[in-house]
Amino acid sequence: MKPEEQLQASVQTTQGPSDVVRDSSCVRWHAKNGLVLWLTSFVAVLLLQFVWLWGQYLGCLGMVGVVVVSVVAISKALKGERWRIPLVSDLAEKF
Repeated sequence: MKPEEQLQASVQTTQGPSDVVRDSSCVRWHAKNGLVLWLTSFVAVLLLQFVWLWGQYLGCLGMVGVVVVSVVAISKALKGERWRIPLVSDLAEKF
């Protein structure tokens, strides 16, 4: 992977798909995974808000976990590696 694609892949991990690089399959892969990661975490935290008290604590801990996973994914993307996140990568492949 080219250095420009590595940087673009790391940016797309956090921002989701864009029209900037449609021709790079690696950047597209990272963008899809980033989008699915943030959408599933948003839905999970939203659902946890309905569980009184403990759900809010679990939602906060879950968001900390998502931030940690995102940082690891960005570092892998900068190195030009693909990191398959369980469940998230499986959902992203269905797009």
